[in-house]
Amino acid sequence: MARYLLVIAGLALLLVAGAMLWQHLHYLQVRRDAVQDRQRLMTGKDAFHVVTFLTATPGKDLLESLRDFRRASEGPGQWIYAGKAVVNVPSRQMGPEPWSAVVLVQYPSRLAYETAAASPGYQASLSRFERSYSHGARRPPVTNLMLPQILLMKRTLRAVMLTPSDYPFTLVPPDQIPPQGKVMLSRLRAAHDLGDKAAVVVNLQKRGTSAQRQADARYVDAMTGLMAERGYGPMHIAPAEALPGSFDFDQLAIVYYPGTDYFADMFGSTFYQGIWQDKSLGDNQSTITVPLLDRL
Repeated sequence: MARYLLVIAGLALLLVAGAMLWQHLHYLQVRRDAVQDRQRLMTGKDAFHVVTFLTATPGKDLLESLRDFRRASEGPGQWIYAGKAVVNVPSRQMGPEPWSAVVLVQYPSRLAYETAAASPGYQASLSRFERSYSHGARRPPVTNLMLPQILLMKRTLRAVMLTPSDYPFTLVPPDQIPPQGKVMLSRLRAAHDLGDKAAVVVNLQKRGTSAQRQADARYVDAMTGLMAERGYGPMHIAPAEALPGSFDFDQLAIVYYPGTDYFADMFGSTFYQGIWQDKSLGDNQSTITVPLLDRL
């Protein structure tokens, strides 16, 4: 009897290990192919990430300006992600800004970033843009490595508890979508060519009051349940670190969705319209982007 129990336990462990390996490889493939994200799985303890929001100067080609910025910053830094902005949800601190692109760059240390950012070439490349805003982050590699496995556990729990699926989405009548929501849906649909595989939301978040956090936790629980079921979700979660001139944010959160059409369907669904009121933060600069690093 004991032998059979050991065999069953061994098979169970193999099943769990196989599921975890599959989950890891799935998210790695998504990161490399769909999101065009170049993050190494493990980084040094001093690694420092900088997210930069950029507004194109009228009359200047966005891709050429980004290429110039990449030439000036790559070497000391490694470009992890670059995305063209599709929709901007403005921060109360920063105010409305028509950001055109968002870039995430990793440096060996904060000092390496500060040295690079002070160089004439770096400053000249940023001057090609009408406006820029940068914020630092310390990305814990082990925590981020575990994100897909946390989603796998949540997916398993939903399956065991027979939790009903919210997908395929049920769309709400168009007249129930507010005007700003309709503009957002239109922009998402129009971004299909670049966003057919991925929509990437870049968030700088400031945690709010206890009541806001409790409400937001309900929203996050519902969203991550759907993410776990459908096989997408967060790519970068990191405590924010202020730079000179930065606003007050606590966290950088970069989340992948399987395309702008998917995001539009989700946003216009009874599922999302039923939970979005709970999305509550002290402040949030949120920009929906489509990947374009391979074009740079």
